[in-house]
Amino acid sequence: MKKTTVCIIASALMLQTAPLFLHASAADSVKMKVTITGAGEIKVAAEEITVTDKDGDEKLTINDALIIAHDQFYEGGAAAGYTSAETDWGLSIKKIWGIDNGGNYGYTVNNVFAMGLTDPVSEGDWLYAYAYKDGYSDEYTYFEGDPGKKVQDAKTGDTAELKLVGTYYDSDAKGMKQEPIANAVITVNGKETSYKTDAEGKVSLPVETAGNVVISANYTGKTIVPPIAKLNVTAAETTSTTTAATTAATTTSASATTTTAKAVTTKATTTKAGATTKAGTTTAGASKTGDSTAIPALAVTGVLALGAAFATRRRNA
Repeated sequence: MKKTTVCIIASALMLQTAPLFLHASAADSVKMKVTITGAGEIKVAAEEITVTDKDGDEKLTINDALIIAHDQFYEGGAAAGYTSAETDWGLSIKKIWGIDNGGNYGYTVNNVFAMGLTDPVSEGDWLYAYAYKDGYSDEYTYFEGDPGKKVQDAKTGDTAELKLVGTYYDSDAKGMKQEPIANAVITVNGKETSYKTDAEGKVSLPVETAGNVVISANYTGKTIVPPIAKLNVTAAETTSTTTAATTAATTTSASATTTTAKAVTTKATTTKAGATTKAGTTTAGASKTGDSTAIPALAVTGVLALGAAFATRRRNA
């Protein structure tokens, strides 16, 4: 009996706590991106929000995301800028970003039209809500693929490859269709560029500015819901090799000492060795200083003079 009683009590406790476990296992919050435009003007561009159950319906929905987005980004919060109410179509937008235009609003999740504000949202979703500018004739447009759904990281010098697509209702086919948007002027942070989409809606846009870059488009001849692509751009690293070559250029100014050698001209002194004898005067050939013949000439003159002296003495004797 005791064992049976214990088992029954344990089973009852498990049944009572099961809803608590199920509730705890569900996501209490999700992070997603939200974009809001009003009458063709970008108000919130792919900003990240954390969605919680704000309306108390125990679900995380589009309605919760729009309440939180207005609380974060609209002056005065959701109380001043956003209203939703039950209509024949279910929970519907009555005012968005302070614009009350009689119900001309639209919203998509991941570029697909939602069924209603109570549609669930998930981690990483991309919500786009807008007030029409021209009744219901505004054509919803978006950049196909990445970065159409997500915020992309890029560096200056990169090229953003984009394709602009429009979504419209085909009354004959009774459904939504997509078409490329040609000749749309690309804008960067609200300023028009010289770049346009080609016949296939494609454009190659160089990334030149660092920071948060919001890419959109203007179109003449048709009212479009502005497409949004957001880039988180960092400056490209520049590899600069600085060679610190510290060359102590010791310039030795060699004072060029120019030595001018003066040409010393030695005048040749002419020496005349004259020997006067009684027999006659003999003049030795004049020799210049430095000549090799000067000394022999003097020797010959001396011998002749000595011989003459002996001869004189002998005759006198």
